Parts: sequence; C-alpha cells; structure tokens
Amino acid sequence: MQKYAVAMLLVMAAGDVVAAAARADFVYGNVTVAGLDGREQPLVRGAELDNGDTIRTWEGRAQLRFSDGAYVSLQPQSEFAIRDYRFDGKTDGTERGFFGLLKGAMRTVSGLVGRVNHDQYQVTTPTATIGIRGTGGVIQVRDDGSTLIVGTSGIWSLTNPAGSIDVPAGVSALAPSNSDAPPQRTSQAPQAGPAPLILAVAYMEGEQRDASGNLTTITKATTGTPPVTPAPAPVSGLAAAFVWGIASSTFQFDTNTGGATGSFNASGQLVGADIGGLTYTLKPGGTHADFGSDGILTWGRWIGPVALPSGDETFSANQGFHYVVGLPTPVLPTSGVATYALAGASRPTYVDGSTAPGTFSGSLSVTFGAAQANINGQFQAAMPDNTFAWTAAGTTSASNFSLNTQTSTGCAGACTITTRGFFAGVNAQGAGVGYTIEDTKIVTGAAAFRKQ
Repeated sequence: MQKYAVAMLLVMAAGDVVAAAARADFVYGNVTVAGLDGREQPLVRGAELDNGDTIRTWEGRAQLRFSDGAYVSLQPQSEFAIRDYRFDGKTDGTERGFFGLLKGAMRTVSGLVGRVNHDQYQVTTPTATIGIRGTGGVIQVRDDGSTLIVGTSGIWSLTNPAGSIDVPAGVSALAPSNSDAPPQRTSQAPQAGPAPLILAVAYMEGEQRDASGNLTTITKATTGTPPVTPAPAPVSGLAAAFVWGIASSTFQFDTNTGGATGSFNASGQLVGADIGGLTYTLKPGGTHADFGSDGILTWGRWIGPVALPSGDETFSANQGFHYVVGLPTPVLPTSGVATYALAGASRPTYVDGSTAPGTFSGSLSVTFGAAQANINGQFQAAMPDNTFAWTAAGTTSASNFSLNTQTSTGCAGACTITTRGFFAGVNAQGAGVGYTIEDTKIVTGAAAFRKQ
C-alpha cells in the first residue's frame, strides 16, 4: 500500500525507518483505508498498514495481522484506527498498541504488546476505554454509542468517565451511551460475526464469499453446469511437521520460522505443501483418514495415492502421511510456565500397516525464559498390539524444537524415538509435534497441543 506523504515526512524527520504496523491478511467487499493525509483508497489483501491509518469496512470485512502476532477481525460497517503502534521485536517497555474503534464491531486476539505492561494496550471507543489483559475477545460499539465487550481469557478492564470495572473471561460488560452512568456487567452479548482465522486458511484470495464470509459458488445458469468452488490460494509462511513411511521410516520436518507453503481445500484440509522445493500432494483418489483444526493448528493423515519428493506412494487405511501445520510463533514469551493439553492428533500407524491405527495422548509443560524455553513432554501411542509411552525434554530460543527421549516403555529393545515440533500462534498458544518410534515395527504420527 502507498505510504502517505505526512507519514513519510515524520519518518524522515525522525531519521528512522519505521516498519509497517500490520498487514491485511483478508479483505472482502468494499473496505477502504485512509492515512494521515486523509486520502481514502481501497484496502487490498497484503497491503501494509501504518500508524495513523483508519480502516472502514462499509459492507465488507477485513482481518489484520500486527507485527507482534496480534489479530483484529473487523465486521461490516466498522471504523478502526491504528493510533499509536510500536513493536520492534521485543517487550522492553517501548512497545505499545493504542487503537480506536469508532463504530461497528471487532474480534481481537492479542499479541506480545501489552503482555508485560498491560497499560500499553488499549482500545478506545466513543464511550469507553478497554484494557485487554487476556488472549482476546469481542468489542462492539452499538448504534446508540454504548460499548459492549466480552473476553475469552484473562481479565479485561472497561472504563468511562463514571468509573471502571474488571471483566473476567466469558462475562459481558456494557459502558452506557450516557457517560454519567458507570460500566456494568450485562447478560447481553456483543454481535461480531465469525471469529478471526489465526491459521488464515479459510479465507483465501480467489474465493467467492458473501457478506457473512461464507463460501459461495460460481454457477453457469445458462448451461446448467454444476457450481464450481474456486481453489483457495496457497498459504505461505507455515511451520509444519510431516511424518510418513512405507518400507522404512522417512522423516520430514519444516520447523523453522515459516518456510512451508500449504494448499488447502474448502474444508481447510491440507492437500499439498512445498518445503524448499520439495513437494507433497494428495493425489486424486487420496483422502483424509484423520483431520482436525483448532484455529491455531491443523492436523491430519492422508491415505491413498500421495506424491512425495521420493516418488508416488499409496498408503493403506492402516498407514498414512501424518501432518500438523500452523503459523509459527514470531517471538516466544520470555517468562512464565505453561501447560499444553492435547488438542487433537492423527491416529498413530505402523509403517507396515500390519494392524489398525492406534490412539495418541500426551501433554507438554514449558518454562519460558529470557534466553530459552525449557520443554518437557509426556506421550503415549497405544497400538492394538502394544502401548508405547515416553518422556522427552529439550530447549529452544525459536519457534521450532527437538526433544530428547528421557524414558520409554513398551519397546522390545532399545528403540529409537524421535520427537520434533514447533510453537504456533501468538504467545505460543499452540504446539505441533511429529514423532516416530523405531522398534521391531515403526510407528509414525502427528499431534497438536493447546496452551491451557
């Protein structure tokens, strides 16, 4: 997007190059942006946004991703302003995120800004100031000017000239249009439409969608041709763990800061990937035996014909190509202890397909520090003829990690267990893990974990 003249003058006066505050990850319909010079122009997907920009959705929708990992999803007839946003990759007290919602509604998922100093993240409306001390939630400015909020975690604050209240997760609160009346809790819930898509796989360039964000189709009415759903555009910048095997275990990971490009179908299932020129494709006739997504991570297991870098393979129902993908965490938290529960997993399979798939369970415990994160995991793959259990530990200063096996049970001898993964989402909300167990037979699988 064009940088505005006033903004450029401010930058040159300061002598610094200021990185973009955010970018538009998804735009539907009539959405515009106006800079400091007041000129309004259409907002397009991929456009960069700066301090002073005001986004108006009119009859459209937009989803914005900020450089600290935060997301804002704007609903129709909304007006949102980036008033003062600063983030240079670390939480040292200089970061801040001050925004304005003049009308309409927004869903938000907070990032690193405000994590250390809660006063550094605020959203102001015509009738209130909202402080966000949790993962995110919904803010709505109603037609009468009142402000209605609900949070999804932590405690929010709602303040107007008459007073201030703390609002726990799952509780709604209202700042009345009359500024002489203090904020109060309410049974009313904000109306803000679909939640923001952290993985950014459901809204793709080239799709046809209605004003609610639902998929539509292109129909050739004159010929009676069946409706055609456009193929979603690939999603780049993904971290991924791929695990599979036929005659022997083959392990493929991309757990860096986002070097994978994934292709998804209209249901959000991964159907292809490219990692540094190595391609993986679910071919015609192939299908998902397992699939799940929690909005942070997507996981599954392909069976049937699959194209791999080493050549084409056909997996039986008792085998599979296991995967877990997500947007990597840009900057890990620098303090705190977190427990991750299992969000979902592909069913573990033997490489030789000798028995039916098993079940997986596990958890992670992570201690975040200024220099690194210490990770401990407990895992179990229960196959029909045997149960493998192991603990593993490791450290990382980036989004990816590799865990060393500490203890194991269920192995016939000294088996080799490999466990690797990555953190995903803002503030490391999720973790994807792939694993292989090399015993008398080889087990493969992938799993997703969610921070509690």
